[in-house]
Amino acid sequence: MTIKWPEAWGAILAWIAAGICILAICVLATFPYGMLQARVVEELKRATALDIRVADWTMGLPLSLEWRHVTLSKPDITPIEMAGLQAKLGVLKALSGTLGLDILVQLDGNSSRTNLAKGTLTAASFSLAGPVAITGQLQQVDLSKILRRYVTRGTLNGDFSHRIEPGRSGTTIMKGEGTWTAEATDLVIDQIPVGNGRTVSLTFSSVSAGLSCRDLRCDVTQLNGEGIDGSFTGDGQITIQQPLPNSRLALTVTVVPGPGFVSKAGTLGLPAPPPGTPMTVKIVGTLAQARIAL
Repeated sequence: MTIKWPEAWGAILAWIAAGICILAICVLATFPYGMLQARVVEELKRATALDIRVADWTMGLPLSLEWRHVTLSKPDITPIEMAGLQAKLGVLKALSGTLGLDILVQLDGNSSRTNLAKGTLTAASFSLAGPVAITGQLQQVDLSKILRRYVTRGTLNGDFSHRIEPGRSGTTIMKGEGTWTAEATDLVIDQIPVGNGRTVSLTFSSVSAGLSCRDLRCDVTQLNGEGIDGSFTGDGQITIQQPLPNSRLALTVTVVPGPGFVSKAGTLGLPAPPPGTPMTVKIVGTLAQARIAL
């Protein structure tokens, strides 16, 4: 048996669809994007303790906010400048008090395929007070633009996934777990302290690193590199502290000096084994003031 809908139902359904479309257009046209973007920036300032400055913003399509010429700064870190930041908002989630963002960060406005960071952030509450989950990728990021004090040259690619839980005590920064992997190529690191106020720069063709984090402790699951100055492998732990540059290092690294490092060591008056001879060193201290112990 075939059911035939009265012709009136077709007209009724058409009017319902048209009404829904008109309602959606009115919501999009009258939604207070200015207040929303200001609140997003203020909540990010509160959650990250960073000074976030935005030169300009606009509404993008579909349902996104775009910030231009964004600067992240803090007294104890080098300012990070971004040409643009786009956040596609889940408007329905925002109206219900939760947060969902698809984020795209463009560090350099000259290219659409390099110097990119993209990811997804979801939170149980718009104030970021509840659990927060982030996943994303780093694509052809110029490290000299981020770590200008320490890196002369280098290109970074990586992936990350982390879930952050609210701290359960006044001394705990955060609870959660996640994994981070990264690979840098054509890397030149400057100002590596070697004692008595002396520093050395090292050049590597590639460096890979991996972290598995739980609460405030990150285990180094992968650490290796190679280049004209030699090669190295390592493992250990990083204990996260606030501010981030004060995080504690406890790394054991086996270094095989190359001809480039032996030449530099001789210039600085440093002892150096023949090329190809492995030696093990400890890296301790903080991220801001790491020390090497033989």
